Amino acid sequence: MTLQKKKILFFIATLAQGGAERLISELSFKLQDFEIVIVISENKVSYPYKGRLVVLDVPFPKNFFLKIYCYFVRFLKLRKVLQAEKPDYMVSFGAFAHVTNVVLNRDVFLHTDMFYSKARNDFWGFVLKAFARFFYNRAQKIIPVSFSSAQDLVRNYGIQRQKIQVIYNPVDIEKIQRLCQAPLNQRFVDIFSHPVVITMGRLMRQKGQLHLIRAFKRFKEAVPDAKLVVLGEGELKGALEKLVRDLGVESDVYFLGWQDNPFPFLRASQFFVLSSLYEGLPTVLLEAMATGLPVISTDCKSGPREILAPGTDINKEAKDMEIAECGILVPVEEEETLARAMIALAKDPALRSSLIEKARERAEDFRMERVIEDWKLLFGYGRVEDTKL
Repeated sequence: MTLQKKKILFFIATLAQGGAERLISELSFKLQDFEIVIVISENKVSYPYKGRLVVLDVPFPKNFFLKIYCYFVRFLKLRKVLQAEKPDYMVSFGAFAHVTNVVLNRDVFLHTDMFYSKARNDFWGFVLKAFARFFYNRAQKIIPVSFSSAQDLVRNYGIQRQKIQVIYNPVDIEKIQRLCQAPLNQRFVDIFSHPVVITMGRLMRQKGQLHLIRAFKRFKEAVPDAKLVVLGEGELKGALEKLVRDLGVESDVYFLGWQDNPFPFLRASQFFVLSSLYEGLPTVLLEAMATGLPVISTDCKSGPREILAPGTDINKEAKDMEIAECGILVPVEEEETLARAMIALAKDPALRSSLIEKARERAEDFRMERVIEDWKLLFGYGRVEDTKL
């Protein structure tokens, strides 16, 4: 007699472009002992998945009243799905998904991939933070992606320590190494005949690309033949393109959009820069490291310090350029310091070589197989030991 697999239901806004979306994609393939159902609000899918996909067909409008209306429609549709599916475990990804999930069911898991105290400060940011403070303790488990963000939830939002289980984002190293071998499209070869600084992520204020472009302008004075490649799409694209024109570097900055396989672009670059204002745990940083790139990152909350300087206090913040064990950390929004770090890395082959080796070694700590075991323990009501909170 074959035992019936337990069912996991993942709930997220879309399955397009993003770290949490990529994680669900990976989990759907790797959690082979479970039946997987993925529920999305909007029919936007960029990542492959295994299991069944349920689309609620409810958008996220900008209008205040439509937003409230769509929340209730989403609530009712999701409730109907839960009644039909009867999942053993339900995991929501993203603050707006949590709002629906926790109200519907106490026996849920909330995957949080941002540092709440640094996240959006508009009206909806205030609402989501208030919701976290008053409702997250209803959940069975809260799953932050870094110890720093977990500490923030406990100290500043009153989340019960026993509710917290940190699980890092995984990196599929073998898959990345395989994808790296794909040839670079011929129309991009000329760009990568120059020293290329590369970044990857949604084009939005949080990712800090405005600061990176200004830093790149300074960097060009020291490395005149350098190019900047930006992978990703987003609402800030027009503003970023205007800034590039205003700075006179339009022939040196390339917006190459969303790439199904970004790894040949990473492999062909000299180094990677993460310029974010805040994060949860930046998977793109780990992917660049696994590709064999030296990396520079802002020391934002949270994640980069835990990745690049694992032996340091997670509460420490870089005050200047900090050559850490596995990469370079710089203060958030400090363009002059970021430019200096870029120049230092470009001009010092020995430093690049050292950081490449350390980056590859550190990426192994986030290997997919290790993280999948943490998820299996979670669903088996086991506990992964952690001591950093």
